[in-house]
Amino acid sequence: MTIIDKNAQKKGILKAGWLNALAILFFVCVTQTSLAYESASNPFLDVPDRESIRRIINDIRQYKLDYLRNKEKLESAFQISKEQDWEHLHLEAAALYSELLFRQEKYAELTAHLSHYLHQDELLKRKDIHLLFLETKLKSLTRLDDPTPAKALSKTLEAQISQHSINEKIIILRALAYYYTADDALRKTLSAALEGLELAMKNDDIASQGYFYRKIADAYGYLEEDEDKAVSYAKKAVETFEKTNDGLFTAKAYWSLGNILLETGDSQNALVYLNKALAYFKDVNMNKGLAFAQYSIANTQFLQANYDRALTLAKENIELARTAGIDDMHLASMILLSNIYIKQGFLDKAEQVNDEVYLLVDNFSRSIYKANFFSERYTLKRELNRIEEAFDAIEKKLFYTEKHFEATSESNIKALQVKFEVKEKEDTIRKLEYQKDISNLQAKEEYQQKIIWRLSATIASILVLVILLLFYRQALQRKKYHRMASTDFLTNCFNRRGILNTANTKLAQQKMTIAIVDLDYFKKINDEYGHDVGDLVLIAFAKAAKEILSKGDEFGRYGGEEWLFVLNSSDEKVVRDTFEKVAATYQNYCNDIDALEENLSMTFSVGVSLGDKSNRTLDTLIKRADSVLYEAKENGRNQVIIN
Repeated sequence: MTIIDKNAQKKGILKAGWLNALAILFFVCVTQTSLAYESASNPFLDVPDRESIRRIINDIRQYKLDYLRNKEKLESAFQISKEQDWEHLHLEAAALYSELLFRQEKYAELTAHLSHYLHQDELLKRKDIHLLFLETKLKSLTRLDDPTPAKALSKTLEAQISQHSINEKIIILRALAYYYTADDALRKTLSAALEGLELAMKNDDIASQGYFYRKIADAYGYLEEDEDKAVSYAKKAVETFEKTNDGLFTAKAYWSLGNILLETGDSQNALVYLNKALAYFKDVNMNKGLAFAQYSIANTQFLQANYDRALTLAKENIELARTAGIDDMHLASMILLSNIYIKQGFLDKAEQVNDEVYLLVDNFSRSIYKANFFSERYTLKRELNRIEEAFDAIEKKLFYTEKHFEATSESNIKALQVKFEVKEKEDTIRKLEYQKDISNLQAKEEYQQKIIWRLSATIASILVLVILLLFYRQALQRKKYHRMASTDFLTNCFNRRGILNTANTKLAQQKMTIAIVDLDYFKKINDEYGHDVGDLVLIAFAKAAKEILSKGDEFGRYGGEEWLFVLNSSDEKVVRDTFEKVAATYQNYCNDIDALEENLSMTFSVGVSLGDKSNRTLDTLIKRADSVLYEAKENGRNQVIIN
């Protein structure tokens, strides 16, 4: 063999070696890529990793992952933790899984799931996990026709709340805010949501802040007392939830803001948010959310006189709500369809749909829905000159309105107002009767007498029952109404009326000291930080005063940021010491409000009028205290001046 041949053989061997090495390297890379892809598509392909399960549970609990869009991951975490017998981890996964079932509207499966886990002794050792289960349970119980189980659980949670940590209190207040709203106890919703919001801000719990913002917005919206606050809180709910990955709660915040804007007449912007909510509900195929969002959009189109578009959406929603078993939305969509036909001039079609709702009216979950339906039925039947059916609708509206007032403990004045409106409509119907052809006058008069007799008998019976009920309830409710009329619902202390009554009573019995307190630069707090933070400052001052005042001393919100104090002591030193302690405690509570600037000085000015035998009128004492309060503010604030 020549040297050239040997060199060629060496080159061939080297070339083959390089090719083999490249082939092996390529195989390894392809295999690793394939395994990496499979691992990414299935996080549990390999042996279950406890830390991986823990991360998924933490991410969902901290709202970094959406429940419905990550349901497979949560279901896998639930099953694997169970199979591996990771007891503590599994209980946490099971609590989150119960929330998933609630959001998926799998109520029968949820009931069985809750029954299984809530009877486990180990769960009682994990208070926060136990409360997550109870939160879902309370929400599910509000769906029942029987309100007793939900009411009993809410009372249990209310009684236990003081025993828990901040994080646990937030869970309880979330559950209670949901229950109070479902139960139409909107004042309680506001109270629970404001308290929960303060704790959530203190705990940097972004998602819970968003939840409480939405509950406050909804409560203001339903109470129809302050549209500006309703819009403000609803916008804050949207802004807060958009910082999380909880798609459902973000969509609900969109829906709430859309409906509140619709109530204020801003239908254009309302439609933007309602469509955002609809997009999420479609993405996760949530029928309940779809039905509610689509109904609101259809109603918006109706109010904008886009009747053809509203008609299409209403028809779609009737079928969607019927299939999903959402009776309230099914019937509401049918009523909307009837109203669209009325606007289009198809009264026969409107009447046909209205009659169909009439046959299904018992499916409504609340008496007020039935009352509203019969109000619209009356209008339609009167338009069609169906006098007897119109009277029947009025009678039923009155009946269900009374039931609603009884269920929600509304003011009896409203019930009397309803009767007055019924009387007006009765007169209108009489006028319609007199417009009939003269040839039918005799039959018309006979018919009128019959109807009048029926209505008179019905109204007389109802009036007798209402009067008896008023006398029966008066003794039981006098104290309750007096307390409500004398209490500031935000701070849960006396309002102006309550503290003045208390002061007059005390003055008649003994000499006393009157002080007026004004929170320094409170308007600036509202302007710079917002009314929600201003509310928290007011609550902080009320807490400080309650904590420091001696037994027998009283105080109340006199107006805005002003407070009236009624003190038993006329000793100048005791009075000064009292307000120094209140100031220190007030500053400490304000330091806990995360939204305020750190170390922000929170002070107040005080004008004090010491009582004596020569001065026994409350008006004089208040004027003297107000005068020296003005002097304290003129002298630079943050001081106590005693007359």
